Amino acid sequence: MLTRRRWLGALAAAGAVTLAGCRRVATRGPVDDERLVALRDVRALIAERTDPLVGRCHYVAVTSRRRVERPILTGRTGDVFDAVIENRLPQPTTVHFHGLLLPEAADGAGFDPIAPGARKRVRFELRNRSGLYWLHPHPHGLTAEQVHAGLATLLVVTDEEDVALDESIALPASNRLALAISDVRYAGGQIQAYAPTAEDCLNGWLGNRALVNGDFDARFDVAAGWVRLQLLNACNARGLLLAFSSGARTLPFHLLGTDGGLLGAPIAVDRVFVYPAERVDVAVDLTGLRGAEARSLPFDSRWQAHSAASPPRHPLRERYAPLAEAAVCTGRDAPRDAAYVADGAPLPLFELRVVDASRAPAPPLPLRLSALGDVSAAAAPTRRIRLDFDERDGFLIDGLPYRIEEVGLRVVRGARETWEIRNSPISMPHPMHLHGRGFRVLRRRGTYGPARALATQRDSLLPTDLGVKDTVVVWPNETVWLAVDFGLPDTADFAGTQRYLFHCHNLEHEDALMMRNVAIG
Repeated sequence: MLTRRRWLGALAAAGAVTLAGCRRVATRGPVDDERLVALRDVRALIAERTDPLVGRCHYVAVTSRRRVERPILTGRTGDVFDAVIENRLPQPTTVHFHGLLLPEAADGAGFDPIAPGARKRVRFELRNRSGLYWLHPHPHGLTAEQVHAGLATLLVVTDEEDVALDESIALPASNRLALAISDVRYAGGQIQAYAPTAEDCLNGWLGNRALVNGDFDARFDVAAGWVRLQLLNACNARGLLLAFSSGARTLPFHLLGTDGGLLGAPIAVDRVFVYPAERVDVAVDLTGLRGAEARSLPFDSRWQAHSAASPPRHPLRERYAPLAEAAVCTGRDAPRDAAYVADGAPLPLFELRVVDASRAPAPPLPLRLSALGDVSAAAAPTRRIRLDFDERDGFLIDGLPYRIEEVGLRVVRGARETWEIRNSPISMPHPMHLHGRGFRVLRRRGTYGPARALATQRDSLLPTDLGVKDTVVVWPNETVWLAVDFGLPDTADFAGTQRYLFHCHNLEHEDALMMRNVAIG
């Protein structure tokens, strides 16, 4: 059955990146960097199935010196990735470099899937600023199953601003962690196969236990003082309302960054929403504490659509058997597995344990984190986009199921646009992701009660709306405005029209055709 391996968080200090070990027991061990791989050193990235019975999979990074299962990748702005992606799955796959500014040929959006047993060379320059990015499959119709199977790898990018922040707060190596949080259905001593009912395929696959970098009950040994955590919601559909506590005490913490890197200044918070594919960079002070627990607090998930005909599935789904020996999208009346916890239910995530309390009190966070400035939508034309619910077809963009050959949204290279995205009242939260471009969230309108209570920033924005984003959650009956710059590098690999995707990152919605092509040319 499943083999449990330690997954490690990444930390950057003075330009060098090391790892802090993840332990499921209270014993302390040495810092272990066996999973860390520099992006520029990867010569092959392999997707392989490790357990056909329940369909578990992982990535393997191959360098000139070693083979690393479940790697955590690190890089600096300007690094070059030049590697072969090899598919050892029984299904087509791709590798999508989520959040990176890449040409269509390297983005891995699913236009050119890699067949079982095939290989594809991918080369690109890392142009993004520091932040937490990630790699995951994106074959149309098969994404949800493959991501749930364990195909997700973190990419920690550093630059001068990032290094300066760590130095300013004297951050020790043990106290910076990069963590991917996912959920699985666990019963009978093992992770259950991905075999969603039609209802799951409509609303999204939810589990009953959290995995953090592949481990249950993850515990991290840290020193007293600031702990910096770069966190990814890698769940298929579950939203997280992240908070920290020590005993009965709720701990305040600071939001340092979002999807595309550091904010201009830290923001004091006591909880933040993180929806699938969103990332947050936070700092929590453990001075004088024995540790802390990270958990998702209960909240109203606003799932307003509870019934519909079985949503459409991509034709690719029909041609390949599941990764596990179980059916996918079974009959509409099939009962949900008992290993299921509703979206918005409380969920323990991981623990931090202070094993070195001898350090001096944490220094204050700097008032300025980066040179990131404000953004406006002055003189930008508005493009209006609807997120719809249809009783026959499920959740859609502008009322249309996705077709890979569609024209989609045409954008002039170099244009600046304001996107007005309006969600239907009969709907659910949709984490909307744009490939190949970052954006800035301008304002919200119609945000529902509990989320509105967290909208402490200007123009009714949540703290997690600030900075450079590539994924934004849109609640039912809410409208969100984004500022998008469609400039592309003037290089040969970006020549000609470049196709990207705009889609919901509830992965069951993505596989059920809640996507649109975006052509920049």
